[in-house]
Order: sequence, then structure tokens, then C-alpha cells
Amino acid sequence: MPSFYVSEPDGEPDPTGGVTSHPVDLTGGTASTYRRVQDGGTDLREATRRLETHYRGRRFRAQPGGTPFEYSYVLAGDHRLVLQTSSFAAPMQGEIPFPGQYIVAWNRSGRTTLHQRGHTFTSEGSTPFLMPAEEAFSFESTPRTNSMVQVGSAFLEQTAAERHGGPSQRIVFDYAVTPRPEAVAAWRAAVGSSAAAVVAEQASPLVRLEAQLALARAMLDLFPWRAVDVPVGLRTQEAARVRHAVEYIHAHAAEPITPADIAEASGMHTRTLQTSMKEHLGTSPAAYLRQVRLDRVRDDLLAASPNETRVSDVARRWGFGNFGRFAGAYAERFDEYPRDTLAR
Repeated sequence: MPSFYVSEPDGEPDPTGGVTSHPVDLTGGTASTYRRVQDGGTDLREATRRLETHYRGRRFRAQPGGTPFEYSYVLAGDHRLVLQTSSFAAPMQGEIPFPGQYIVAWNRSGRTTLHQRGHTFTSEGSTPFLMPAEEAFSFESTPRTNSMVQVGSAFLEQTAAERHGGPSQRIVFDYAVTPRPEAVAAWRAAVGSSAAAVVAEQASPLVRLEAQLALARAMLDLFPWRAVDVPVGLRTQEAARVRHAVEYIHAHAAEPITPADIAEASGMHTRTLQTSMKEHLGTSPAAYLRQVRLDRVRDDLLAASPNETRVSDVARRWGFGNFGRFAGAYAERFDEYPRDTLAR
């Protein structure tokens, strides 16, 4: 039987050095929070414990290999964006309950496998891949050397608003997509040209911000994504399943879905979904789906030409067969009739 070194539950970081539990706060804020953290060593048990603390994970386990063990990592950045490089000379596995930032990683050696909500992804060579954001996942990795760009949620979402034109919203990436070669080349160019300004403590605030923006925009170009209007109260570990239901509705609103479909996709019974959405959102799955479809009708009407579009056609496209009831629901939601929206 192979032996594993297992991190101790709720272990405290070494107060004499190494990683604090929050080395760089990526949850938001405006003040400069530049930090540089460096760690390393040859103690497999201690390395496993430290990394579990660093990643706010649980059940980290590492298996001794056939060569002497060593690990190292260094990260630098601020509340908006952090660059990290690390090496770990042993197989490791663990769970990350709720990563609170957006992360692109790539391996220079080794392989990483991620498991999330029934889906499995294994990295391919040095091709960049996404770590799930605000989604619990487990992982296994071979001995590896890798790098990460960690972008604070507020910063990436504000940057994405430049593209979609709406308010800052949660970004949902398509984790199953392998990025196009030209997108990978652009990503690597952005990392190469921006890294020095991100990690240098003496970099001017303006230069650092421009470098961070370049990386955030390159991340948005690397993988397909969509902005989803998720209430702040759902962006917690405890409300994850309700958020999954909301995101499923947004992604599949153009399809003939039912509350039972939504419940199955979010891992709940239909009655549990009804109760949970009522508790968190004050509405039912069917009513929320109708609201999202009304929003899509409005988007289409605002983008359409009055001379080439009929309101009834757009309404039917989004599942509203009774035009009178549709017009009343639309006016109640947007305080104007759909014909007035089209005439703008």
C-alpha cells in the first residue's frame, strides 16, 4: 500500500514564515495590497499542510515518489491580480471547496486532473486551463511545475463589463473548451509582456494596472464566457446549488426546459428547488425563467429595427404564445410596452 502524507485538519500556518491563510486578498477592494510570498522546503508533510492552507482546501494528500522530495512556490501581486509559480515533486490530491477568484493555470511539467460536478478535465501539456471559480472541485496532480494567473473576481468582472456593456456581473467560463492556438499565443504574449510590471514592487501604480488589465483581457479572450446576473447572496458556498439553477436558466432560457430539468441540472429534487429559490430569490423556478425570457425579449427588441421586426415574432421566439398576457407581463417588469421598446 502506498503511504500518503495527509494535512492535519484545521492546521495553523507556521507563524515563523511561509504562507498566511490569505497571502493576497483577491476578493475586491481599492487600496494597494501588494504582497510577495515565497516558500519552499523538503518536508512533504509540511508542504502538504502549507499548500492546503494556502489554497483554503481540505483533504490534501501527497504520495512520496522515487526521488527526493522538494517543493517551492513564489507569488506576487495585489488585490486585483497575482502571478504564481510553483513546483511540487510528488503526486498530490485534494479538494477546493470555494475558490473565490478566477484562475488560469498551465503546467511546464506534469499533469493536472480536475473533477467538478460530474465532469473531469485533464490538462494537456503546457496548454492553459481554467480552475473553477466559486465552484467546489477536487484535483489530482502528478509531480509538476506550474504557473497561475489569479484574477480577483471584482477586477475581472469589471473588466468584462467593457465587453458586454452591462453592470459588473459574475463571469461563467466554458471549462470544457480547449483554447484556440491563436488565443494561447496571445495569452502567452500577454503574460510575457506584463509579468514584470505585475510582480515588481517598485512598479508605478499606473504601469501595474495597465499590465493587469492586459492579462485580464487576455483571459477573457482565451475561453468562451458569458456574464450572468447572479444576486450577491447566491455567490456563497452555501447557496451554490441555487446559483447552479440560476446559471442553468440563463444558459438554457432559449430551450424548452421545465422546473424538473432545472432541478436535475442543479442536483436537487424539484420540491427542494422550489423551496430554495423561494428562500433565496423570493420567486419560483418557473417565474424566474419567465423573467429571464422577458429580459431576452427586451434585449432583442432594443437591438432590432422597427421596420423589420414584429414584437409578436420576438415574443414567440422566447416562448410567449399569448400576446396579451405577454404585453402585460412585459409592461409590469419594464414599465413600458414592448412596442415602445422597439420604437426606440
